[in-house]
Amino acid sequence: MNRDRVTITIKGDLLKQVDRLVDGIAIRSRSQAIEYLLSKFLSDFRLKNAFLLAGGKKNSLLLNSQPKFLVKIRGKPVLQWVLEEIQGYNVNNFIVYSDSFASEIEREIRSRNLPFAIDFLSAEKPIGTVKPLLMAKPRLKDTFLVAYADTIASVNLNDMLSFHRKNNAIATMALTTVSNPKDFGVAVLQGNKVTEFSEKPKNEAHSYLVNAGYFLFEPEIFKHLGKGMQSIEKDLFPKLAEKGLLYGYPFQGKYFNINNKKDLEKAVALL
Repeated sequence: MNRDRVTITIKGDLLKQVDRLVDGIAIRSRSQAIEYLLSKFLSDFRLKNAFLLAGGKKNSLLLNSQPKFLVKIRGKPVLQWVLEEIQGYNVNNFIVYSDSFASEIEREIRSRNLPFAIDFLSAEKPIGTVKPLLMAKPRLKDTFLVAYADTIASVNLNDMLSFHRKNNAIATMALTTVSNPKDFGVAVLQGNKVTEFSEKPKNEAHSYLVNAGYFLFEPEIFKHLGKGMQSIEKDLFPKLAEKGLLYGYPFQGKYFNINNKKDLEKAVALL
């Protein structure tokens, strides 16, 4: 892509904020940071809606005696970090699904008075990840984002959406690399397509690329949700991969999946 050289004058305090974005990984220079900020606000592509999954069995969600979505990092719940990361791309309509700790999650997030719209959906008990998506179907009429409410990641959603659109995809999965892929959903990528997907494989993992917990879907995705499906990861993604309908978007940058104390300590140290 061709780039033009320009000279600009900018306030010192704003420049300091720009420089904070330079992490040496996803953003390597001041120029790249400014380009990144401009792309966020001037992109032709806009995501209107994001659907966050904050459900699961009680025992699997507890961290420091509270739901992991509400554990504080620098005074903010993990879920708020996720919401604000996504809202940074001008996504202003959120749906948060929860079950085991629905009332606690809604109460905490509402008390934060965040400057964007959040609707809450809930169930009395865990119902997987497909049924919550079906519950939200009437509100998801355009391209939409689905994200895990316990995963803080610097996915460039404008760039991911551009990738998604260029491939005419109905489903695109953000991918990152980890050293222990068997603890995640493992994706085998050929070109832009995920040709094989396995959630926490018991046998050998065929790739170090894993599901980063951020997905773009077209409303057409609902045609692929069968009655017997319970899990997006175990039931939907493998079938989409078999049909050549699942695209993979690798990214570099921060990725914190908060599942245990070690994950939390890492996030606290690096965020």
